[in-house]
Amino acid sequence: MTFRTAALAVATASVALVTAASSLCANAQTPPDSQWRASPITLPTLLQDGYKIVAVVNGARVNAGSADTIFVQRDQSAFKCIDPSPADAKARAACFELVQPSGAAPESK
Repeated sequence: MTFRTAALAVATASVALVTAASSLCANAQTPPDSQWRASPITLPTLLQDGYKIVAVVNGARVNAGSADTIFVQRDQSAFKCIDPSPADAKARAACFELVQPSGAAPESK
């Protein structure tokens, strides 16, 4: 893979994540039929594993509370982590992995 190809792939993925981030401003909850699958992995673990923060959406609404949504990416893998505000003691941080939609055809290589 050349540098140009790699740079194009990263730019394309970043644009896709930023687009997804902007659509999440209104509601950070993940519907069950979305492309995001709940993950037991935490944000600190992802960062330790080499994932980089590519976008942060501040103040998204989660169950009438406020939360930041943090998008991280490494290679062709992406996660979003929803971090509730410290004032919302009941809410817990959660991460979701970007996956192929259930009805989509697999990507050809």
